[in-house]
Parts: sequence; C-alpha cells; structure tokens
Amino acid sequence: MINKISTIIPKYRFNSGWRRMGAVVHEKDTRTTKELLNNIEYFSKYEGNPVKILLPEIKNMNPKYLGLVSDTLEMANSCAMMPGRSLLNKTLPNNKTVLEMLLPKFVKAAKNEHKALDFAAEVISNTDQKASERFLAELSLSDILDNPKKSEIFGAAIPMVKDVAESTLKPPYIANNSLETFMSFIKILTADNAKPEKVRLFKDFSDFISKTFKSKKPITVPDFVYSDVPNEKILDNMKTLAQMAPELEKQNSKIDVVNFVLNNTNLK
Repeated sequence: MINKISTIIPKYRFNSGWRRMGAVVHEKDTRTTKELLNNIEYFSKYEGNPVKILLPEIKNMNPKYLGLVSDTLEMANSCAMMPGRSLLNKTLPNNKTVLEMLLPKFVKAAKNEHKALDFAAEVISNTDQKASERFLAELSLSDILDNPKKSEIFGAAIPMVKDVAESTLKPPYIANNSLETFMSFIKILTADNAKPEKVRLFKDFSDFISKTFKSKKPITVPDFVYSDVPNEKILDNMKTLAQMAPELEKQNSKIDVVNFVLNNTNLK
C-alpha cells in the first residue's frame, strides 16, 4: 500500500505477470541513473519499506550498484504470479525482514566496490525470481558483504553464474532439489578455501572437457577450485589430456579428468 499518490512513474526491469522459471537471461539493464533513482524513490513510498530511511545514502551510492538496489526492491514488491509473498519480505528471528538486513549491507559494501554486489547482479540477470531471492536471502544472513577478503573470490566466480544456473535450475522446484543444487554450487565456487585463480580457470576447463570428450565426464568441482596446483601445470596437463582423448574414448575410459589435470597420474 502506498502512503500517498506518487507522480513518479517507475521503469521496471522485469515483465509484470507470469514469468519464466529456472535459468532466465534477462535483457541488459539500460536504465539511466536518473531512472534508477526514480524507481528507488518510488518504492520508498511503500509503507514499511526499509529503503526510506536509507534513501539519502542510496542516492550517494556508486551508480553502478543502483540497478541491483532497484531490482531487489522490484522483486520485494512483486508477487511475480507465484504463490506466497517475496522471500525478501520474510521476517527473520531478529524481527527484521531479509530486505531490512540486505539494504544496509548493500550501502556499506558499495563503498568498497565489493564484487559480491556484482555477483548478485549477475545472479539476478541470469535466474528467475525465486533463485535470485534465495541467493539474496543467503547474502543477507552472511558476513560476505562485510568481509573484503571475499570480494576477489566472488569477482572470479561471476563468469560462472550463467553456466551454473543453466546446468542446475530445473523447475518446478517443489518437485526437485535443483534450487538447493544451484546454491550448493555457488557456495563451492565462493568458499573461503576456493582459490580465485582456479575459479577463473574453471569455466575454461569445464568447456574444454565438454568439447574434448563425446562422453560425459564427471567433474569434481571442489577438488579443482580448492587445489594448490599451479594453473600452468593444469594447462599443460589439459594439452596432454586433449592428445590422449581419442584413445581414451575408444577404450571407454572412466578417467577422472580433474585428478588427471591436477596430478597427471590417473591413467587407469
């Protein structure tokens, strides 16, 4: 409910009404800084919306993060034709909503250009509302945005978001665990012991395996991204594996591709 009639006409990012579920690539956000600020001010008119008290600080945020704030507020104020209200409006045990926890973290993290904000924007751009809200809810309850050391690892994982969404999100979520699988994959890629240089290399490695082998080869993601093996050695072993691939395919080998590129010893 709006306290008073506003003359501001918001420019939404998402379509109203029924929305696709799963891995959804939304159109690039082309709204201007003024349009995004208008949106945010528009949502501040809603009763109980926590953005109101943060409005002065949000207006002074780095403009590159205003799209994230606007998208988050749009989701919080939209039912998206799905049962139940937005997860962003859920009241937590501390009597604050997810949105109330999240927005101050956005404002603080933006001052340091924390890459987890860019990661969150990438999640929103490549997933449906339920998956986006689930990630944002996890973000609100964690100390990620308060931890500068997490910035690099989230920055390294940004290119993986689209692929992870496409490979894991299989609606309807009520019938499977694909939303949990998506979140688990994200947590592996951004864990404290994940190596940024390995996360940056992982997409190339995954694409390499898909192109090199006709048969599907399982990839143990934690073993790869948590490894201390230098990237140079992995790249050399990938070249060796490419040369061996035709013969391995003929033999129907069950080679552990991750173990091979890390150690170059698994030739059983």
